[in-house]
Amino acid sequence: MAGQAYFREDNGQAAFTVRISRGLAERGHTVMAVAPAPPESSQQERMEEGVRIREIRSLSLPHNTSITLFKASEIAALLKEFQPDIIHFQDHYFISRTLWRMARSARIKLVGSNHFLPENLTENLPIPRTLKRHIVRLLWKQMLSMYNHLQAVSTPTATAAAILRDQGLRPPVTAISCGIDIQRFHPVTAEERSRIRKRFDLPEDIPIFIFVGRIDREKGLDTVLQAFAGLKDMKRPPLLLLGGKGSIREELQSMSRELNIQQMVRFPGFIPAEELPKMLACSDCFIMAGFAELQSIATLEAMACGLPVVAARARALPELVSQGENGFLFTPRDPDSLEQALREFLSSKDQWKRWGVESRKRAEQHDFQQTVNNYIQWYYSISSCPER
Repeated sequence: MAGQAYFREDNGQAAFTVRISRGLAERGHTVMAVAPAPPESSQQERMEEGVRIREIRSLSLPHNTSITLFKASEIAALLKEFQPDIIHFQDHYFISRTLWRMARSARIKLVGSNHFLPENLTENLPIPRTLKRHIVRLLWKQMLSMYNHLQAVSTPTATAAAILRDQGLRPPVTAISCGIDIQRFHPVTAEERSRIRKRFDLPEDIPIFIFVGRIDREKGLDTVLQAFAGLKDMKRPPLLLLGGKGSIREELQSMSRELNIQQMVRFPGFIPAEELPKMLACSDCFIMAGFAELQSIATLEAMACGLPVVAARARALPELVSQGENGFLFTPRDPDSLEQALREFLSSKDQWKRWGVESRKRAEQHDFQQTVNNYIQWYYSISSCPER
């Protein structure tokens, strides 16, 4: 496994790479993950939960990115010593690209997963939108310059696969869900829900909407705050929890004060893994306003906890949420559309339980153990294929 992310709990690509590496190791496969070391640590190699992890010195940059600092000879030595049957790239950046160049002449199957959309970067850059369009084209060109030379590509959803084909990806692309732990994320009883709310000092008698993830611009959270400002005239307005960390957290806190909704919004910060299922399960609805989601693990985990979802009608989110079946869809970046969806949800309390049951049913189709099975089958199918 190669990529610029591993053991960074604020990143969907990292979460997937860790989980699939461990899942394969549990099934008896020999796995090495090559990824950046945390900025404060030096290069090291270690074993963790059956996965051999080789960390490369790195320099952290804004917007969830890093630069790795290494000599090509380090990667060459790893390749020679480990001798993999398959190299699975999680991106097309520094480590992956160097490893790809070195492995192309060897008899190794080279495959990749795409977690990338240019908007994840460009939406966080303070540049004119016309210039962003040019950068988007360049970013896709850079990605395809590597991925078009792989044996095969996977991506989480049918929507994501269609995007790759539209951009000119030539190798066969297969949609395989990132998967979630449906045992850890599950609904709770009304009594448990009440206890959890008391523990987190949350009111028991008003609706709670929650978002958990990176607090970055492409998540559309400014739209969420603007929509909530339209609800402040309600007799008992709902509470919004924006959990996570990111580049615009302080900006959103300031925005909530400007909109005079600071009493309706809480920023609990990064929610530890052991607390996340409880925080989700005691809420009433998950909000995902992101407009660059190729799947959204956070949304799936909320659905597994039995939450209805109000989501943007963008990218792959309509694969998870259907209007009136397990929540509502709204026009991305449109506060009025989101406000209308929120009001419809709040006025349909008698449907919340039914929508939550449907969310759980859909989430169960993304059981991570099945994801591991699907990847093992994918690897074996590629191993039996001739070289491209």
